[in-house]
Amino acid sequence: MKRLEDIPKKQSFKVPDGYFEDLPMRIQARIETEKPKSLVSFSYGKLALRYALPIILIGIVSVVVWNNYAAKTEDPLVALENVAAEQLVAYLENDEISADDILENASFSNTMVDEMQQPYEGISDKELDELANEYNINI
Repeated sequence: MKRLEDIPKKQSFKVPDGYFEDLPMRIQARIETEKPKSLVSFSYGKLALRYALPIILIGIVSVVVWNNYAAKTEDPLVALENVAAEQLVAYLENDEISADDILENASFSNTMVDEMQQPYEGISDKELDELANEYNINI
């Protein structure tokens, strides 16, 4: 085994020539270029994106939902005008709705009742009976 005295005492690392002469200038150059980092960092871009993006998404979703809801809601009178008279008669016959039920649930004003009677003023009782028999309406 080798002894410590047998190992040559030569330095394996060598300092480059002039290293310590320009060392203070290099240290000063590094200090000047490095700016201290702040401990608290407020990034307005990230902060704005964090709060603005959800608000924008909620706004877009609510506009889409509102437009779909507005498109689906239709005036009931307009929808009723699109239904054929035969379908209405068939519906009323099959659901066994009496005239009393209709009158109880409907809200008519005097002017509406007068307007409803005007088209039928020129029809005789005989013609009304024929129409009732045609549509199987029991009067």
